[in-house]
Amino acid sequence: MKIHGTGCGIVDCIYTNEDFSGPSYRAALSKKSGDGGLGYGTLVFSDALEAFTGRNYDDALAELTGGKKPSVMNLGGPSLVSLIHAAQSLAALSGAYQVRFFGVRGNDDAGNFFEEKLRLLPLAASLLPKNAPHSRTDALSDPRWENGAGERSFVYRKGASELFTPDDLDGAFFDADVIAFGGTALTPQLHARLTELLKRAKQKAVTIVNLVYDFGGEAAAPGQKWKLGANDDAYPYIDLLLADQEEAVKTSGRKNAGKAAEWFLEQGCGAAAITRGKEPVIFAANEGLFRKTKPARLPVCEAVGRELAEHPERRGDTTGCGDNFTGALIGALSQALAEGGRGGIDLRSLIPCAVAAGGFACFYAGGVYYEQAAGEKRRLLARYLEAYQRQINNPAASG
Repeated sequence: MKIHGTGCGIVDCIYTNEDFSGPSYRAALSKKSGDGGLGYGTLVFSDALEAFTGRNYDDALAELTGGKKPSVMNLGGPSLVSLIHAAQSLAALSGAYQVRFFGVRGNDDAGNFFEEKLRLLPLAASLLPKNAPHSRTDALSDPRWENGAGERSFVYRKGASELFTPDDLDGAFFDADVIAFGGTALTPQLHARLTELLKRAKQKAVTIVNLVYDFGGEAAAPGQKWKLGANDDAYPYIDLLLADQEEAVKTSGRKNAGKAAEWFLEQGCGAAAITRGKEPVIFAANEGLFRKTKPARLPVCEAVGRELAEHPERRGDTTGCGDNFTGALIGALSQALAEGGRGGIDLRSLIPCAVAAGGFACFYAGGVYYEQAAGEKRRLLARYLEAYQRQINNPAASG
């Protein structure tokens, strides 16, 4: 079983224990959609924030963080982080699962860091060098926001990802059983031709798309619906679409996540799952690859929330929760395909491992967990998955 993915793979510089209620953050907070200011849980480009604040970005960042260095530097990006979790979840299983990331790397220290860290992980990587700094995100995290639920704000520094083109994806990329496109809004040349790429991928593979906040689309047309594919026509070539609530609402043009899920299916998606922070996940599926599933909900994992409340010293941040959710679904769907073939897969049965993986990401800073041995993360996740299964199957006994 070959699982290939492409899209956003960057370096995350994570600033933990920030204060979103402080004067520096409030002064940089967006006043209207697409104006270049910071937002809760959203992403803005560094050059747009410069224009918004009227200050050099490095100076603005120093003011926001009190001049601190990043608490953690880590691998990041919706494509790469999700593929890393998929590889970790599948590595301990019997059977041959091969996970590979196709991307680019910059020509600076961040690019060196990116490639070195990848060597520590159980997935292969095909990286093309680009004559530009490696793309990176500064992730500001306030773990106390929303009564301890935590929130992040992201600033994206453009770089090598801007130079990543569809022509960089050769025949080897399309020779796979599952192909995932992650965060392509941060690789604009791929994003513009996403329909073309999906159409080719779907000739052989099951296709998965996980969205990211489309700041470029928002800045170009503030308050308007975001396009997926140059002509907003990518949906019939997507077997599984994943998004958070804001991404789903903005991409569908609908007023809430439930309506967004219905709209995605109406446009031809095989299935959709939408995360909503502390609120239940919404999911639905058309008949075909999946069993027909009307829009339904599953809650977040109470065991994770309870443990974080009882042991605040174990709190990391919420960066990467959605990407780990996606990675778990990539792994679980790949396993279902390997074991049962294409057709009639129960999407609801795949969601619990994704909820557990997304919750577990709150215990460490950044989206990537570095294992000491193969299968470590899967073993650590097992008790949260078991607790979650008890929670949703017998709520009265979930205690």
